Amino acid sequence: MRRTAWIWAVGSAAWTFDAIVNLYYHNRPHAELALMVAIMFAIAWAYYSRAQGR
Repeated sequence: MRRTAWIWAVGSAAWTFDAIVNLYYHNRPHAELALMVAIMFAIAWAYYSRAQGR
């Protein structure tokens, strides 16, 4: 699982970028949703990167 944990980090970065872009274009509801998804991806990344005792 640790070898593929980077996928979650990339997903978190992509959703964070999406949130920033939507804040720039004043689309606050979508930005908030994207930020929540980014946080969930970051939590999954933290869990899977430490799953095998990293």
